[in-house]
Amino acid sequence: MSSKSASAGDLDPQVTHAVGRRAVLSLLGVLVASLGCRSETAKPAHNARKKLRMDAVELFPADLDVVLRVDLARMRAALGPATDNLSGRVRSELNADDELVARAIERARVAWLGMRIADLDKGDRVLVVEGDVEDLRPDPGVFQLVDPPLGEGVTTFERRGPIARDATARIHLLGARTIAFVSGVEVDGVERILLRGPDPGRRDPPADGLVSADLRGRRLPVELERRFPSIGAIIRGVKRARASVTMVDDGLRAEVEIATASENASTKLEGFLSALREGGQSSRYAELFDGMRVERLERAVQVKWVVPLELLRHLMP
Repeated sequence: MSSKSASAGDLDPQVTHAVGRRAVLSLLGVLVASLGCRSETAKPAHNARKKLRMDAVELFPADLDVVLRVDLARMRAALGPATDNLSGRVRSELNADDELVARAIERARVAWLGMRIADLDKGDRVLVVEGDVEDLRPDPGVFQLVDPPLGEGVTTFERRGPIARDATARIHLLGARTIAFVSGVEVDGVERILLRGPDPGRRDPPADGLVSADLRGRRLPVELERRFPSIGAIIRGVKRARASVTMVDDGLRAEVEIATASENASTKLEGFLSALREGGQSSRYAELFDGMRVERLERAVQVKWVVPLELLRHLMP
């Protein structure tokens, strides 16, 4: 099952170090704390039309490379105080402009976050929360009501004044259960969906587990490819990855299926992941990697990873 196309020696220490507690906190942190207020982008025009009925996950434009789904209701039930501790850490980093996002997350049953991989630092993203959000409204001194509305059952608020690229430019309330926070570059895409219906080819993470994700394969940014050429070559061969994390008796189980462009690409990916596992087993995180299994099936690679509950408590006290 292990391949010689990648070895533990090929892995940059900074890459292996990123696996663990920081990765978990970063996923939850970016979900809440990155849609603040900064400098300037132009506001697009709108036309009032009747919207089509759609699910929350259908609000994501097809240009977004990854959509992450977090079942917060199930996570609270399964992890209890661990979820509260994570939420507390995130809230402690929020400023006043993020208050509505934080309140929405606190009431969320499920939340989705969509991003473009190449533009993570630029902040292009869409956050959709489904839960008890009917009475949530932004500060009228910061956001103004869009009138006429974009469609039936849609209430839209637009940020006043200059808008930063990574700011929340628009907030859409859809009925009593769904609220969407949209950054400046994605305003037109979400408006198009509200008027015409879901984009074909959009990311659609599995609707199960505590966390799930759907990722379109993209090349790394040029500077990262130069820094990590072997990893960049492997990532270039990835077409799509779908993953889910569920609670089991022994802890958390992650299942990932990665589709590649060719059998050669899948062989390289299998070798890289196997080397990652072997390197982890010889480190102080050995217990974490003992539950990782990698299997290649023609052009696809499957990863199954069980993290013991006691280890999880240690990583996220």
